[in-house]
Amino acid sequence: MTQNELMQPDEFEARISKGELRLSLVGMSNVGKSYRAKILSKEMNFYWYDVDAEIQKALGFTTMEEISEWMGYPTSNGYAEREQRYLALENEITAKTTIETNGKNLIFDTTGSVVHLPSQTLQKLRNTTLVVHIEAGEERVADMVEKFFREPKPVTWCEFFFQQPGESVEESLRHSYPALLKERFKKYRELGHIHIPAEEVFNASGREFLAAIANRLT
Repeated sequence: MTQNELMQPDEFEARISKGELRLSLVGMSNVGKSYRAKILSKEMNFYWYDVDAEIQKALGFTTMEEISEWMGYPTSNGYAEREQRYLALENEITAKTTIETNGKNLIFDTTGSVVHLPSQTLQKLRNTTLVVHIEAGEERVADMVEKFFREPKPVTWCEFFFQQPGESVEESLRHSYPALLKERFKKYRELGHIHIPAEEVFNASGREFLAAIANRLT
């Protein structure tokens, strides 16, 4: 049985007990995926595979800020080549969903741009893990835009950057970023097996988060 078939709650608990559960988290950047993965690792002894951290290591950087500066904006010289390099690395790393966990349950922590990867990689993610979408409502788009400017992260725009004649880079980013986010909202919905509102699990313990997942396996 592949884990993209929605299992019953009792099987879900049995897999946890045996160290055979393989979960992946998808959703917007800053929605809490890595925090939830960290809690499962710390409280429930899950094996945490952090795609962002693996990309960071592969590029030879030590912080997300460094990657953001390296990536630049779509108007920066060489951006297209850096974007393609980043996506190629992300695809290679995200394809490792069958990674050995030494008998531990797996929490596979994807990036915000996972939905822009090739369909074969996304299908493998669905076939080998139970994909949990931590869902941010579209009403949060304005807050996400402001956070993007306060705390820049590397962004793969994937042709969703549009600059009108006479616009500054910031003006273009401010109307292009919401369009990118709305496209990702749609794609996360298609990718996830189950969907949990971010606010529902904002302060949840590891056990409470797993219970929220189990409650949707019916």
